[in-house]
Amino acid sequence: MKLIGPIIATLITASSAAAQTDCTVSFDVITAKDHGAIAAGSVLKGTVTFTANEEYRQDVETLSYLSNGTTQLTAADGTQVTGNIGVVHVVRTPYTADYISIDATGVTGNLGGVGSYEDPMLVTLYAAPLTLETSALPATPDDWSLLSKRRMFQVHTPDTMAILPGTIENLTGSCE
Repeated sequence: MKLIGPIIATLITASSAAAQTDCTVSFDVITAKDHGAIAAGSVLKGTVTFTANEEYRQDVETLSYLSNGTTQLTAADGTQVTGNIGVVHVVRTPYTADYISIDATGVTGNLGGVGSYEDPMLVTLYAAPLTLETSALPATPDDWSLLSKRRMFQVHTPDTMAILPGTIENLTGSCE
């Protein structure tokens, strides 16, 4: 009987090799505040490309995908910020919101002339509770469009962890 608890814990947190899933997402970010030479209200172009290689259940509501890829945000003047995607979380909850969080680290760039960044860089897409039918990554543009309740971007700088936040618009995505 003493083995049942550890066995159940192992089953819940075990990872599994999933078939590789390649995803591409593009969007605009409307900046919420100034960032170097980038004025609040500016429209920046964002892209996310990643391959999900392995999945693991963090808890009953969260399925996480170990991934390789990049998140990039580019201004009209060509300056940009880029991060390496390591994990994508799909959260399904009846309490507050369903959401997908795309987490990037190793953030570098020169967006708006700002040359120093801190991790993480996040793309978070929210839907109403219980909108997502499964914890699978959205496959079609219609699946990605379900995540429309709130769409946020943020990247951190080392200056007292100042954040460049932005609202995501014109999102389109697909996974194969």
